[in-house]
Amino acid sequence: MLDRIKLLGENRDFRILILGSAFFSLGFFMYNVLFTNFAADEINILPHELGILESIREIPGLLSVLIAAATMFLLEPRLAGIALLLMAFGVTNYLHLDDVTGLVVFSLIWSVGFHSWAPVSLSLALRLGPTGYEGSRLGLLRSTGNVAGLLGIGIVFLFATSTGMRPLFIVSGILIAIGGLVIFRIRSPLESHDQRIVLRREYILFYFLQFLSGTRRHVFMTFALFALVRIHGASIEKIAVLSFVNQIGSIISAYTFGRWIDRHGEKPVLAWGFGGLTFVFLGYAFIDIPWILYVLYVVDNILFNNSIAISTYVEKILVSPSDLRPTMVTGQTMNHIAAVIVPVTGGLLWQAYGHALPFIAGAVVAAISVFVSLLITTGRIGPNVDIGGETVEAAAKSG
Repeated sequence: MLDRIKLLGENRDFRILILGSAFFSLGFFMYNVLFTNFAADEINILPHELGILESIREIPGLLSVLIAAATMFLLEPRLAGIALLLMAFGVTNYLHLDDVTGLVVFSLIWSVGFHSWAPVSLSLALRLGPTGYEGSRLGLLRSTGNVAGLLGIGIVFLFATSTGMRPLFIVSGILIAIGGLVIFRIRSPLESHDQRIVLRREYILFYFLQFLSGTRRHVFMTFALFALVRIHGASIEKIAVLSFVNQIGSIISAYTFGRWIDRHGEKPVLAWGFGGLTFVFLGYAFIDIPWILYVLYVVDNILFNNSIAISTYVEKILVSPSDLRPTMVTGQTMNHIAAVIVPVTGGLLWQAYGHALPFIAGAVVAAISVFVSLLITTGRIGPNVDIGGETVEAAAKSG
């Protein structure tokens, strides 16, 4: 494993991507831990308002294709750096918010940055390294981000009570901005001018998987923590501890999922992962014992790393290598069709019929995702590229 990580880290620009992403994760995980308690306790947001906020916040994801077209003149590293700086501006301004309207405005601002960063960071990670280790690279990128996230969660746990939540949003924004400045140091002249809108029938399964993944993710992301805080009275300290445990699980599972993908392919990783998520949703719908819900929250976070397989799957079926970035962007748009609809619908269902119904709907989506995953076919599993006359696998073993 150490030899394999060494092999992946030999690319200077990939190391810079890891470092910049780590600073982003450090700040963004601070924000994630703070947000639910901040919105519930200091803004006094209601369930239907939270659903509306989440739907509006996901609009930039839905418009990813248009954002990409507007930034077609920027090289990928430059776009990624600017995106993180914009995100930092939005997060930092949480310091002075006192109503839902302000929360919506600055959430929308940072969301534009985040949804510009997300597909570009994946595209960079897939291209900055040898063929056959795409899953391992994405897993390594996510795992190192989770390590940085541990520190961010620790900062919140140690200082939220003494300083209050608002000053920590400034720290969060500064760290995300540092990540953006680091990304500017990537030198590779990666393609950034081909910003066609790519819609191919060969990618239909990828689009559908993105749509289903977005639906399931936004049900859980919007309402799981809110249920723990509002229904079960979880404090900011408990949420921080829960997030800390989450990160420990993700550090191990993200890289592990990546290696499984490289060894066994995307189909089993996605199918088993979505199967487990089905039971997680049912637990949140029908179980009222807090400690069990905490465990299920961690399980969801671990299984979420199976989404790496959706990105590696489309990279393996590209009709043309130049399709990669525009296809990632289009996939994010498909993901966020659900993201715009699900939170507001789920919030209204919660308000009218109770908290169980959104989670039951999430379980149905996860179950459907299992069957869709079984339709995956790819022609390549594992490393199969030569480096100076020797295979990547041989190079990894030789260290």
